[in-house]
Amino acid sequence: MEVTRKRRRKVEIPTASTGDIAFLLIVFFMATTKFDVKEGVKVQLTKAVDQAQQKASEIKLTDKEMTRIDIMENGQLSINGAEPITMSDADLDKRILEKIEMRDGLNKMEKDPVLRSTKMLFLVKTDPEANYEHMVRVVERLVTYRDRALISISTSI
Repeated sequence: MEVTRKRRRKVEIPTASTGDIAFLLIVFFMATTKFDVKEGVKVQLTKAVDQAQQKASEIKLTDKEMTRIDIMENGQLSINGAEPITMSDADLDKRILEKIEMRDGLNKMEKDPVLRSTKMLFLVKTDPEANYEHMVRVVERLVTYRDRALISISTSI
């Protein structure tokens, strides 16, 4: 008598719905994950005006009202058109504070209450070829004095 063995079937895991399950997992994790949003420097943009209005509202600012900081391609700084030099954060803070204190001193001598509240305007102009980090470094130094100064940012010289 011959004994025949039963052939066993190979066990297979059904994979027909694997794609659906993966898609549902992706949607679930996207819906439940909280993304960390870092807040950068707040910049207030002005509204566009036509050229006629712009010419009528132009004001000539001197070194008493405005300090221009030019950031060169290599990261050197030129303050009010002076020779570009490399400045440390401490040197930059010192120069910024000197300008603010100069403006505060002039404000104390003013008799007009509107002019007494004038803040020093720092115009930051960055060379288009300069690294972004150079501008960020200067703006971060200026932001610490935002209660006593105004900041204007431009990306071309």
